[in-house]
Amino acid sequence: MNPEVFLAAMPATSLVYAGLMALLSVLLANQVLYVRLRAGKAPKWRARAAERVQANFVENVPLALVLLYLLEVSGAPTAAIHLFGGALVVLRVLHAWGMSANEGANYSRLIGAQGTFLLLSVMGMAALYLWVDALI
Repeated sequence: MNPEVFLAAMPATSLVYAGLMALLSVLLANQVLYVRLRAGKAPKWRARAAERVQANFVENVPLALVLLYLLEVSGAPTAAIHLFGGALVVLRVLHAWGMSANEGANYSRLIGAQGTFLLLSVMGMAALYLWVDALI
């Protein structure tokens, strides 16, 4: 296949956010490893928090990226894809930072987690809207 044709047909916007999320996933997985290797030196809460940050990321980000991609290939405006993708990056970083820096509940963790749920809901509604719009 001609690489120029392939690149022209590829949804490039969601690819950027998938790449950023992949790098953040690697960072979070390495944070878990780092905390485990320093088990005796880090506070006890930090190991559990690092595992939860990474687990929560794995629970939510794949669905968000699938929705982002499907919205893009379904014709959602590029600005909306950037808005959703950028929000996903910011919210996941906020959640990771909030859980890693502080024990217990805090605003960064709350905004990151609840914001991700809200973003998934908005993206889900946008997907349904695009589906209904295509039927009409």
